[in-house]
Amino acid sequence: MMIKKISLFTAFASLCLVFSGCAKDLPPGSYDASEVGKVKKVVPGVIISKRPINIFAKKAQTSDDPSVPAGDSVKRTHGYEFIVKLNDGDIVSVAQDEDLKLKVKQHVLVIYGGNTRIVADEGSDD
Repeated sequence: MMIKKISLFTAFASLCLVFSGCAKDLPPGSYDASEVGKVKKVVPGVIISKRPINIFAKKAQTSDDPSVPAGDSVKRTHGYEFIVKLNDGDIVSVAQDEDLKLKVKQHVLVIYGGNTRIVADEGSDD
């Protein structure tokens, strides 16, 4: 009975990891269907630093041919790490795979959620 519970928990945890790993591949302009209609916290701030980064994601390889052993491949993309000073004084780091032409000293909005992202703040007074 205990082994069944552990197996079910392991299967559930693995499934959660797979789904959470997929969600991280979404660029700032894309939303997972599960995020639509959900309220997210939005906090204004200013970019104080920006640097290019490499983003690595492991993908499981499978094959219908039993002679080919299954393994992991690594998907590599480029992105940016933005350091943002929020209006309340806190400083946060957000990595995302699209630049959106954001610059240091630019006013932005940090959108918290399953996939935290930053976008230009078009409504701020400079």
